[in-house]
Amino acid sequence: MKKTWFWIALASILTLNAAQAQESPGVDENEAAKPAVRKNLAPVDKKTLKVRFQRPKEYTLPNGLKIHILEDHRVPGTTVRLLLQAGTLYWPNQVEAEAAGSLLTEGTTTKTGKEIARIVDGMGAELTSGTGIDFSSLSISALSDYTEVLLDIIADVALNPSYPQDRLDNYKFRRIAGLPARKVDPDNLSSMLTARVNYGTSRFARPLPKEEEIQAVTREGLFVYHKAAFSPDRATITVVGDVDAKTVVERIKALFGEWKPTAGLLPEPSREFQPKDKTVVHIVDRPGSQQTMLRFTNIAVRRNHPDYIPLLVANRILGGGSTSRLFRKIREEKGYTYGAYSSLSAPRWTGTWGAYASVRSEVTGPAVDDFLAEFKRLQTEPVDPDELDRVKRTLTGSFARTLESPDNILGKYTELLRNDLPLDYWETYPKKINAVTADDVMRMARKYLGEGRIQIIAVGERESIEPVLKKHGPVIVYNTDIEPISQ
Repeated sequence: MKKTWFWIALASILTLNAAQAQESPGVDENEAAKPAVRKNLAPVDKKTLKVRFQRPKEYTLPNGLKIHILEDHRVPGTTVRLLLQAGTLYWPNQVEAEAAGSLLTEGTTTKTGKEIARIVDGMGAELTSGTGIDFSSLSISALSDYTEVLLDIIADVALNPSYPQDRLDNYKFRRIAGLPARKVDPDNLSSMLTARVNYGTSRFARPLPKEEEIQAVTREGLFVYHKAAFSPDRATITVVGDVDAKTVVERIKALFGEWKPTAGLLPEPSREFQPKDKTVVHIVDRPGSQQTMLRFTNIAVRRNHPDYIPLLVANRILGGGSTSRLFRKIREEKGYTYGAYSSLSAPRWTGTWGAYASVRSEVTGPAVDDFLAEFKRLQTEPVDPDELDRVKRTLTGSFARTLESPDNILGKYTELLRNDLPLDYWETYPKKINAVTADDVMRMARKYLGEGRIQIIAVGERESIEPVLKKHGPVIVYNTDIEPISQ
């Protein structure tokens, strides 16, 4: 009986609510069907962000070693880094340079790799090393009580590596074992082909190493690379945290003062590359693929080029996030992909600007058309003032958040030096962002995404995608070693 009364009462309440909803005044069915409108309810401060960029204390030892120290006593932690202008760009065997950097922490002439690991674990520290295309690094972080030990470890690992044969053998085994997977991964294939298209066969392209190149790496070769690359006149030690600068400098002098400059690296090749003047379609054939990995690319600028700031704004508008034009068009409106983005790369050499998405094979043609239409729209239609203002606020706001960490601040200072930027660059950065106009955005799009500039990269089933892509330009087909097989 109680259950019966419960269901009767519930039905009455639901009936009453439905009736009230029908009688509610001011509800227009047509109005309710309209999509939601985003409203800027939060107050917006349009004043330009003012930055007081804290610069580190700088020292240089007689052997050329540079030292940058940023004292911050709010948190009892310390990070020590050794940064070297040395990498695969300066060495004939890319794998040899990468192995020499990766295996630094596997043992020294005074400690085995396990002993180093025990010391690091005992401090709750983190020790990492690696070699990039033009920069190598060694980094360790822990509580400030261990600052002297951190410096000792960095010095021992950097100056006295032992490169144990068993660790090298393991490294080579892992690299060779990973080759087949990289040759079938669409994202990796598209990245390698993009580098090939933009940088040709130069060392900037960093092609996937062949098995024989990996097998050719020897322990003796690692020592040869280390002697050539690890030179104080190409090195900078950065220290950030709860430290005393004078004490740190004295310890660094004791550890690195006798480090002698060396030579032997290859000269740096030209960093200048010219944009293309004709669109070409580049396809990596993957028979049976249900997806097409698309990339659109063109040569752009180096980090210190005047166009970098307006390009940064234009890139954010085009595809710099989930509120960007490409994302809204390709994903939200058309449903071709989980995400469509643009990307601006501006290193010390001429970088690239482009866009990318992975789409279903059957929509490859219309997806490419929509990408190109958005590129054209950016060239011909002035961006709406509200959209431009929102993007500029996003860029300056995200920049401000990066200055909350002393480690990031020191990293940004190093970025200035690496890229030959003026020392007041970060103080004036928000002002330069806010100075970008709608005309600047269109000018960047025409200059770098204009007629004939864009190169189209597609990794997918050639039989399905070539017929819908060839209307955009001549087609070159590659195998999974990124070698042309037809054109």
